[in-house]
Amino acid sequence: MSTVTPLGRPISVRLPEDLRERVEALAKATRRSLGDVVREVLERDLSELEWEQRIVARAADLRSGRAQCVPLAEIEHELELNDALADASILDEIE
Repeated sequence: MSTVTPLGRPISVRLPEDLRERVEALAKATRRSLGDVVREVLERDLSELEWEQRIVARAADLRSGRAQCVPLAEIEHELELNDALADASILDEIE
């Protein structure tokens, strides 16, 4: 039977000395553990890094031809925008 805590399994990370000192200073100033500080940073920034990776992957797909761009004019035509303000409900029809 596993003894995993509600917070999950631990990991080990090697940090450059200057970064470790910053984490330690913040932990001391906020009266929190090093793990709590590192976990909060990961929770805040991991989504952004994942988003950046999706952009890189999409760009690679476009460059390789695995995906194609759709010209703005084609999108405007499909949505019947044609340089006029369209009723936002038209967006509900997009599949």
